[in-house]
Amino acid sequence: MTGLEIGPGTWLVVTLFGVALGLDGTSLVQSMASRPIAAATLGGLLFGDPAAGFLAGAWLELVAARHPPFGAARYPETGPASLIAGAAFAASDSGSVIALAAAILAGWTIGWIGTHSIRWLRRVNERSVGDPAAWAGDPSQLARRHRRAMRLDAVRAAVITGSLFVPTVIGVRWLESWPAGPAGGSWASLAAVVALAGLGGSGARVLGGRREGWPPFVAGAAAGLVLLWAVR
Repeated sequence: MTGLEIGPGTWLVVTLFGVALGLDGTSLVQSMASRPIAAATLGGLLFGDPAAGFLAGAWLELVAARHPPFGAARYPETGPASLIAGAAFAASDSGSVIALAAAILAGWTIGWIGTHSIRWLRRVNERSVGDPAAWAGDPSQLARRHRRAMRLDAVRAAVITGSLFVPTVIGVRWLESWPAGPAGGSWASLAAVVALAGLGGSGARVLGGRREGWPPFVAGAAAGLVLLWAVR
């Protein structure tokens, strides 16, 4: 029905990249590669269409602006989720607005699944530390626990990416082909446009009430236009 075959090699490559992006969020260098616009572009690149991945990532980045990744606030994990969303949109049949909306909503959902898995992992890490007084004089004990926490984080990211990548790609391709017929397609496209507008408006609210946020936004938009002109 979907007309797409995902071999074990492709699945493994995507899963490994998901692990790297999951670790980048907290456990490793925090290089910002796990931000939506970067991770989704990588997902699109893996399916031969980085521009499609970039488009999905740009929307996810806009919505993610409502949840700054710092402090005690709860926010969605963006790395593996954006990678999957970018790959799903790049692998879609037509690159339609329906596929874009479906990929973004899927990525946002997976991001919150990742958030809950991180909460679970932190509780596990807290219990694994034990009584600090028992190993206070041996820093190697702390280093050993830290390495164990990183391995668990890698497993967590692998499970999320490996288990949700294929269903998301298949689901996006299925949704863009349903319902059949001109009337059904028109209504589906209208619903997708409304959904995208809602997502965009939700993210734009972050900038609307803060004047200090507009200069970098305008500068980024100008840089993007220059880049588009340069590569057209």
